[in-house]
Amino acid sequence: MAAANPLPPGSSGLPLVGETLQFAKDPFAFIRQRRARFGDVFRTSILGKPTVFIAGPQRAGLWLDPTKVQREGAMPANLLALFGGDPDIVPLLDGEAHAQRKRSLLAAFSPEAIEAYLPGLQARIEGLLAKWLANREGPVTADLKTLAIESLAGAIFGLEPGEELSRLLADNAILASAFVALPIGLPGTAYSKGLQARDRILALLEKIAQRHIDAPPARPDGLARILSAAREAGAPLDAKTAAREMHHFLLAGMIVYAELAATLRALHENPDVCERLRAEVLANAPSGPIGPARLRAMPYLMQVVDEVKRTCPNVPMSFGRAKCAIDVAGYTIPQGHLVMMAVYESNLDPIFTAPEKFDPERFSPERDEKKRAPDAFMPQGAGALTFHKCAGYDFATVMMQLFAALALRTATWDLPSQDLSLKWVVPPEHKSGLVVRWSKAAGAAGQG
Repeated sequence: MAAANPLPPGSSGLPLVGETLQFAKDPFAFIRQRRARFGDVFRTSILGKPTVFIAGPQRAGLWLDPTKVQREGAMPANLLALFGGDPDIVPLLDGEAHAQRKRSLLAAFSPEAIEAYLPGLQARIEGLLAKWLANREGPVTADLKTLAIESLAGAIFGLEPGEELSRLLADNAILASAFVALPIGLPGTAYSKGLQARDRILALLEKIAQRHIDAPPARPDGLARILSAAREAGAPLDAKTAAREMHHFLLAGMIVYAELAATLRALHENPDVCERLRAEVLANAPSGPIGPARLRAMPYLMQVVDEVKRTCPNVPMSFGRAKCAIDVAGYTIPQGHLVMMAVYESNLDPIFTAPEKFDPERFSPERDEKKRAPDAFMPQGAGALTFHKCAGYDFATVMMQLFAALALRTATWDLPSQDLSLKWVVPPEHKSGLVVRWSKAAGAAGQG
């Protein structure tokens, strides 16, 4: 029986707080250091909750096994509160309830839906590139955060520039600060302000969802597609539930800004990769709209995007809870313990050749290191898209492809001297704001 085995190695830390302070300071380093010390399975205590981390592709199957790991009860209370306070959202559902909800949500990210979003995405990215070129030099992180939220809001629930979008942007910035604050609900604290911003966001999203229910838009956006799919499946979503899922989409989706920043930095630091990719873009999409066919015609672009996803620290972990006592690696994870899949750490697993190196060739047809294990590559969660991988995986991929292609055919850039160390929020961002110096690419004038 499982009880015959010892607990995984690690430490419970201090009474009540456990190792929360060390974890909050830099969750990525916390996981990396303890994996190096204890191995792929180790225990800790976060916010008073006994927690076991598992890392590496060979352990992903355990985390994905619904007979062993559940999502219900897996998110710490302070984070659940920021996500809306109600566990009826797809990351925390199990079984058929999860499968049904996920099928409805994926309607927003079908190939047909993503193709419909591309013109709007391209217009936003081109507008931002024009702004950067006009300014010549400056930090890009804040602009990329805005781009991420505006792109999601426009594609998924049809929110165009105006008062509602401005309020959403402002409140999301307040909410983001609460995720890295101590969960102290006293008036005036960052966490308390985050909860207030959450309430305003949910009220706005519920209003938008109700508009969609009462009068579906003539041209369906992502939310309209979700509501239609849910109705057709006999499980219609009310406005409150739809609002919570849209809130979850924004929180999960805005991390793409970190991957866009990482793209700019990686192409600056790897000039051979940059020039090879620029040549592919200019050969296949030198001007005009970039649709799915043009994206498919650029395989090296896909390799670069995958390598940025693999190497960019975006989220440190995915949430789970032991449904029963679990035997793993000679240890036992007791029933009820939180079980966290170390997502970023697993993408740096030695299953990859020289995992610390930025090398898009690892995803070439000749090498394709994704195939070395079923879940060797898990930048937005392990498993199938219909299970617990991020629903917006393909949306993020296409946005990254489009951003890189448009930047390369429009501009050249470099990073002047600055502090490129990372501030360990989630996702991490450059302490300098990532200052970029821009020049117009040769022949780029008049491109649309």
